[in-house]
Amino acid sequence: MQIEQRKSIDEQLAELQRLVAETTLVPRLGKGDVLSISVYDESDLTLSGVPVRPDGMISFPLVGDVQAEGRSVEELTVDITQRLREYVLTPRVTVIVTAFNSLSYVIYGEVVKPGVYPLVTDVSLTASVAKAGGLSKGQYRASSIELADLTHAMIIRQGKLLPVDFVRLLREGDLRFDVALQSGDTINIPSGLSKEVYIIGEVNTPALFAFRDDMPMSKTLALAEGFTQDADLSRVHIVRGSLSNPTLIVTDFNKVIAGLEQDVQLQPGDLVYVPPTGLTTWSRMLDKIVPTVTAIQTGIILGTTVSGNR
Repeated sequence: MQIEQRKSIDEQLAELQRLVAETTLVPRLGKGDVLSISVYDESDLTLSGVPVRPDGMISFPLVGDVQAEGRSVEELTVDITQRLREYVLTPRVTVIVTAFNSLSYVIYGEVVKPGVYPLVTDVSLTASVAKAGGLSKGQYRASSIELADLTHAMIIRQGKLLPVDFVRLLREGDLRFDVALQSGDTINIPSGLSKEVYIIGEVNTPALFAFRDDMPMSKTLALAEGFTQDADLSRVHIVRGSLSNPTLIVTDFNKVIAGLEQDVQLQPGDLVYVPPTGLTTWSRMLDKIVPTVTAIQTGIILGTTVSGNR
């Protein structure tokens, strides 16, 4: 059995900065966006409230219809400038987006108002939680308690998991983790009341299973109804804690079954991942894990059903 401990805060922040830089995109215009377009020293060529129409086009004096959808502001500016050169000597065009109605992000789970939110202006991760009404609360013995499990909360961008420590950000106010959102980001705040474990990877039935007090890894894997032909049972990963910065326990399933290696008693929230043969690095495994976990959590695979060993 091999145990790999979590990264330090500095290592996690360095990785976060790297991933944010790698995944930052120039916003593209889309249907419903509203623009302000002006040409220097040409008052007749200054318009506000210019919409990107359902066909993806805008209309502008002299040049007529211009493709806007899918373009950056800079690309649209260059196109309008080139078209105006037939009518204006050295036109100086300025395009400003007054409403980015086509951009949005998703936040779901234990927030008061989960849903899809427009990214009209710059929105940070903490601001997104605030816009969603904050974390959900419940009543326990006449006291108000938060329902969110921040340890397993996550933000996914372009299929990649950003290593944000939600506990440090939302509980301790460490704003170094307060990333600015961009269109397409998905934030999930799972419930702290539910007690489950994931079994995913090269198994026949990847799923979320109700946790029980006596839940060793070897017996729990039987709930997934067998392995695929590609399963590498010599490197079963138990992922404990946040996916973005977990403690990894790597064990040989065959040795455990043969009594040559100690079994691992699972804990609530653990994720058991059976990798395919040849997939060796954690970063590559994470690229496989995140879509499956997201699908399970949003009900694409299992709906709202949590399977248990009944």
